[in-house]
Amino acid sequence: MLLRWLLLGMLLALAPLAQAERVVRIGTGDWVPYVDQHRADAGALARLVKAVFAAAGHRVEFVFYPWDRNVLMLQQGALDAIMPYSCSPMRLDYGVCSEPLVRGEVVLFHRKDLVFDWARVEDLKNYRIGTTLGYSYGPQFDAALQKGMLRIEQNSKEDTAFRLLELKRIDLHPQDRAVGYSMLRRLFPGEQGITHHPRYLNTEPLRLLFRKSDPEAEELLSRFNEELARFAQRGELKRLQEALYSGDADNWRPRL
Repeated sequence: MLLRWLLLGMLLALAPLAQAERVVRIGTGDWVPYVDQHRADAGALARLVKAVFAAAGHRVEFVFYPWDRNVLMLQQGALDAIMPYSCSPMRLDYGVCSEPLVRGEVVLFHRKDLVFDWARVEDLKNYRIGTTLGYSYGPQFDAALQKGMLRIEQNSKEDTAFRLLELKRIDLHPQDRAVGYSMLRRLFPGEQGITHHPRYLNTEPLRLLFRKSDPEAEELLSRFNEELARFAQRGELKRLQEALYSGDADNWRPRL
């Protein structure tokens, strides 16, 4: 009887440790400064997500794939979540969204020597626009794209559109503002001939996307949202947002 109680005590003591060893596998793409596969810590947003899951007792493993492959792997159950994604109606067919991490702002990048202005998506129909496969650029742009209203050149690599823009082979490239300028600094150091239009194409929160109708995923989502709220209350999400737009995201660290 004593041995049985000792064994039970050991199992109970080991239970929290076993829970802490649960690995959450998250698919993402190289999207500097949010996520960066060339950094050991995987970038600013990855640091946040790791810290939030650590507070919930889980360890995170990030895997980098093309954006459309991430979606397919989530649907097939090969990933626990994908990030950072906007919570578009199409994605709600197969996923469940976390609470907001930070807010993204999609703007239209163009060469400085192009005289360019726009007010409605319809104003873009005569321009050559470079996009990336697997992206959502907001409901209005996505709807115009599906209707065939826009002249689109899609590419699978993240930086292709900026290279084409520099070569004047396209006119416009919709991209997250923080990501766009980070990419431009890397591709074309020094003086840049590319800028963005001040009117944003879309702005909405970036989130984790968990698999729909999966009890285990729903539990992970609940724990993540609970801990994320504590980070928000301490002002960590506000600090990260400010760092992203100031170009200082590499130096941001969550205060635990």
